[in-house]
Formats: sequence, structure tokens, C-alpha cells
Amino acid sequence: MSVWLAKNNSDLWSSLFLMIVSGLVMREALDLEIGTPTNPGSGFMVFGAAVALGLLALHQFITSFRTRPRATEAGPQRIHRGRILAVISATVLYILALRPAGYLLCTFLLLCFLFQVLERGHWVARTIAAATISSVTYVVFAKMLQLNLPKGFMTLY
Repeated sequence: MSVWLAKNNSDLWSSLFLMIVSGLVMREALDLEIGTPTNPGSGFMVFGAAVALGLLALHQFITSFRTRPRATEAGPQRIHRGRILAVISATVLYILALRPAGYLLCTFLLLCFLFQVLERGHWVARTIAAATISSVTYVVFAKMLQLNLPKGFMTLY
């Protein structure tokens, strides 16, 4: 059991690390004043994101105890360095293009790219999912929470 915990369960260790980071971020967000959903403070979004991260990490932590690695998973897994570099590059491009191109377009393109990097195929469903997620997050943040998101050259919204 201890060998399994030490070597073959990266989900356990990464989720534990993310729970610790989430707790630290939540503590710092409390210092920024959270506010309420109708009158959010500067720490509101940070706190909400940290809670979401913590809950997802807790779920993964519990799941890692329930499942044992299969024989095929016992060996080291291949690291996809190309995918890692592609995701980092796409994120940097997203940050650089956000102001000139706008939130909706940049978020849509980033999500399309990330969905394709995760798994190839079914591009129609992934394009619809990227458009839906981009639109919903825009409505939540810009319309409901009244945050100023970059509009870029798309002044239609």
C-alpha cells in the first residue's frame, strides 16, 4: 500500500498540493474582502475560484484512494512535452491578444484549441461547447457581475 501511495499515484499528490494551494489562496482572498454576490468585493472572484479548485482537488483526492492503478498504469507515463508547450504558448497568446481582439473571440479560440489538444475529433461538438462556454462566462461576468471585459475590435457586444 505504501509503495502504491509513494510511486504510482500522481493524482493523490497533485490533488493534495492543489488543495493546499487552494486553502492558501482562500485565506488571502479573505483579506481582500469578499463582499456578497450582489456587491462583490475585490476578493470575491479569487475566493470563488479557489473554492472551485479546492472542491475539484478534494474530489480527485478521494477518487485516487478508491481506484488502484491498473497493471498498465504502474509504469511511468509518457510526458507529452509538445502538448505542454502548445498549451503554454496558447495561454500566452491569449493574454497578449485579449485586449486587442476581445474576450469573446479570444476565449472561444483558446477553448477550441484546448479542446482539440485534449482529444482530437468531434470538432463540431467542441466548437459548440467552446461557443457556449464563452458566451455563458461573458453573460455571468460582464452582464450579471458587471465586470469590464476587453471588447477589442468586436464592439457588437
